[in-house]
Amino acid sequence: MLLARSVWRIGFGAKAGGWMVPISTALLVGAFCVMTIDGIQQARAMLSSYSEIYAVFACLLASSVFMLYMYRTFGHTGSAGTLRRSAHSWTMIMIAMAMSVWSYHRVGIRNLDFSFTGLESVLPGTVDVDGLAFGLTDKGEIVPLYHLSASPEVFEEYIHTSQDKFRSFNHTGIHRKDADQSSNCHGWVFTAGQYLLKGRDVERILSDNNYFAVTAPKTDDVVIYRDDAGQILHTALVQGVLRDGTVITESKWGVDERFLHLPSDQPYSQTYEYYRTDRPNHLIQLFDSKDTETMSEYGDSIDG
Repeated sequence: MLLARSVWRIGFGAKAGGWMVPISTALLVGAFCVMTIDGIQQARAMLSSYSEIYAVFACLLASSVFMLYMYRTFGHTGSAGTLRRSAHSWTMIMIAMAMSVWSYHRVGIRNLDFSFTGLESVLPGTVDVDGLAFGLTDKGEIVPLYHLSASPEVFEEYIHTSQDKFRSFNHTGIHRKDADQSSNCHGWVFTAGQYLLKGRDVERILSDNNYFAVTAPKTDDVVIYRDDAGQILHTALVQGVLRDGTVITESKWGVDERFLHLPSDQPYSQTYEYYRTDRPNHLIQLFDSKDTETMSEYGDSIDG
C-alpha cells in the first residue's frame, strides 16, 4: 500500500492515472503478498504453542493495522511536491521498502511452497550432478548423485534463517547433528551422508532394491513421506520401537540438522509408510572415476 501510493504520488501527483495505475497496483499486491507470507511464517514460529489459527489471525490483524496507518498517512499528503518535501513521508517510504526487501529475502530462503524437501527446494548456492561419481541400484539402474556448492558465509546465513521454520518442532525432536551441505535426507539414508539424492530416484531405489511396505515397523526400516500427489518428499530411518509400540525415527531435514523424532513430528508430510528390505543395509552401490571399468560402461548414461 505504502509503496504503491508513494510511486503514484511522487511521480505524478494526486491526480495520476494511465499507466501508473497498473504499476502501482502490481507494487501493492507484490509487497503485500511477500510481507504477509513472511509475517504468517514468523507468527507460526513465535506462537507455536497456540493454535495455528491464532497465529495467522495475529499476523493478519497486525498487517491490517499497519496498512491502515500507511493509508491514512499518505491520504493527506496533498500534491506530489508536498510529498517530496515531507521528511516524515520519506522516512515511512524507506521503512516500507526495507521491510519489503527483507521479507522477500526471507521468503526466498525459506522456499515459497514451504515443502522443505531439501534438494527440490530453494537452497543456497547451486546443486549440480556429480560428473565423477554415480550410484547403481541392485538392478543396475543409474542413480544420479548431487552435491551442493555454497560458500561457508552463504550456507551459514541460510542455516541461521532456516531455523525459523523448524522452531515449532524444537520441543518435539532431539538434536543429533548440526547442519551440513554434504547430503539431504535421501542421501543420508541411501549414500551414508555422502551425496544429495532426488525424491524421484528414491522410487527407483525402493523398486530395484526389493523394498516392500510393512504395517508393523521394526528398527532399521525406512520411512517414506509423500505429498498429496504421491511424490516422495522425505526419507527417515526407524531407530527403535518402544514396548508400547511408539516408533522413534531419525532423519536429516534437507541440508539442515538431523533429529530423533516421532514419525509425525516433522515439517514434511503426515502421509508416510514403512518399508523393509532383506538387504544387509540401505546403501546403494557407489562408483567414482577411479573405477575405470564401471565408468567406461556407464559414464555416457549419467545425467541429472
